[in-house]
Amino acid sequence: MSTSFYTERRKDKAAEREADRQDRLADRAEARKDADAERRRKAADRKEADARKAEARKARAAKVGKLTGWVRTNPARAFVRLVQVCSIVPAVVSQVGALTDADVAVLMAALLATMLEGAAWALVAMGSQAEGQRSTRTYRIGAWVAGGIAGWINYSHGAERYAAHSWVAWVLALSSVVAVWLTDLQTHGGRGPTKAEKQAKKEKAAHAKARAAHHPEVLGVAQELLSANPYGALHPDDAWRIAWGFVEGVEVTGVTSELIARQLQARARVDEVAVPRPVVELEPGMPPDPFLDDEESVYRMAFPEALEAASRFRSGDPETLAGIGLHGPGKAPQKAAPKPPQTPVKAVGERPLDPEHLAKVRALADLLPAGQTLSAPKIRELIGCRNEYAVRLRRAIEAERGDDGGLAGVR
Repeated sequence: MSTSFYTERRKDKAAEREADRQDRLADRAEARKDADAERRRKAADRKEADARKAEARKARAAKVGKLTGWVRTNPARAFVRLVQVCSIVPAVVSQVGALTDADVAVLMAALLATMLEGAAWALVAMGSQAEGQRSTRTYRIGAWVAGGIAGWINYSHGAERYAAHSWVAWVLALSSVVAVWLTDLQTHGGRGPTKAEKQAKKEKAAHAKARAAHHPEVLGVAQELLSANPYGALHPDDAWRIAWGFVEGVEVTGVTSELIARQLQARARVDEVAVPRPVVELEPGMPPDPFLDDEESVYRMAFPEALEAASRFRSGDPETLAGIGLHGPGKAPQKAAPKPPQTPVKAVGERPLDPEHLAKVRALADLLPAGQTLSAPKIRELIGCRNEYAVRLRRAIEAERGDDGGLAGVR
């Protein structure tokens, strides 16, 4: 019985130890969970803090970038603002010192100094607002007068205060003038015409002068049209185009009846040169010339391509005059000159054979090997003549030597 008691006791103690172990494991697991949760919370807090810092850095960078970007975009305005600050403060301080040296109360001296400098800058601002809308002369003169008075006060005070260094007085005087000068240049300067605009204006004036000199009658009609219409209703170029049609009778500006007559005369001269194409008739039994590949080759040799293209325009074609007509505006139409008949003509008359050419062809025939023919293309290449002349040279040599004269196979 005692044995079973101790056995049960050992089992209970083992169970208690196991329960304690399980409790410790559970506590450790819970502690690990709490530690993980704490680490996650701290990580989230750090992440949130980093995000807030990044947003703050981004906002500061945006502000700095906006400022630096404005400076990069407007460097002149930025430096003028810097000069204004560095000029106004010393100017006001110098004027306050000058007034206090004259036994003026400090408050009164500050107000009077602000009045002088403020008046100059108030006039500068008013002139800037008036730019492009009304005259800025009064504001600019007032700003320069106020700045000059303030500069004179600063110079007088500096000359007395810094007698050993007289240049300091000039620097103090400039402190009241330089900023006004720079602002005036920035606000009202650069409004004049550029070099390109001046050149364009000069060319426009020269063009108007040339118009008045070359076409006074058209100019008079154009001016009458402009004066008859409400101001701005008719553009000067439109008035000139209308006046040109009334005076010259041609809607195309710049074209006159004299120019049309010259054009017709020039085309008539082209018609005289561009004669009908000659038709070359080959004698019966004569082989075709390989160099005359079509019936127009002779004409192309006689007339250059540009002349051939020009000959396609005839003075009798109304379309070539852009609707103006054969005889210009305001003239009675006349019958066009009859075109020359398009009849085939014989080739130009034969020229006599040159003895020197005959000698060259004989020498060529002697150099040919047996069985080789003497052709017109070879003669033409040797002499540099037309095909018809080369054929005549070949026939003359054939007639001299006969069928058995050493020209066997000559064709």
